[in-house]
Amino acid sequence: ENVSLLFKLYCLAVMTLVAAMYTVMLRYTRTVQTELYFSTTAVCITEVIKLFLSVGILARETGSPARLITSLKENVFGSVTELLKLSVPSVVYAVQNNMAFVALSNLDAAVYQVMYQLKIPCTALCTVLMLSRTLSKLQWFSVFMLCGGVCLVQWEPAQATKVQVEQNPWLGFGAITIAVFCSGFAG
Repeated sequence: ENVSLLFKLYCLAVMTLVAAMYTVMLRYTRTVQTELYFSTTAVCITEVIKLFLSVGILARETGSPARLITSLKENVFGSVTELLKLSVPSVVYAVQNNMAFVALSNLDAAVYQVMYQLKIPCTALCTVLMLSRTLSKLQWFSVFMLCGGVCLVQWEPAQATKVQVEQNPWLGFGAITIAVFCSGFAG
């Protein structure tokens, strides 16, 4: 299908807004002095919402409930291997999202954003190791330049904030490391 330029710009704007607000809002909700919510519940609800949206999109594409059920039976539930293939990235992304909550509970948002950019070279490394692809020296240089550029753009000197919460930076760095590896592996 031909997609209009206006729709592409709309999608870009929405994705940019979501990416920008995700870290800030998540960090804010983890540092308020009220009773904290369970991060695992938030991740689970997010995954359920994504499931319903995916089934809704598939229902629209198939056109009828009978074709939707047939498509789900054939492509998802009809083959155990296909179901396992789908479940691996799902579980890895769920771990990644839980680690994001842990990291943002223990690190400043700016530090989290900069550290999370290590997912770019990690994804390239996983592509080479898991898919047996080769990247030229120029491609590796480009990956690290992209990662470094994003880090420089997002890096700001830490300023004193009014929010004082007990943090464990080592736990935060460990969580962000696991999230980076999960992102690279699942991607």
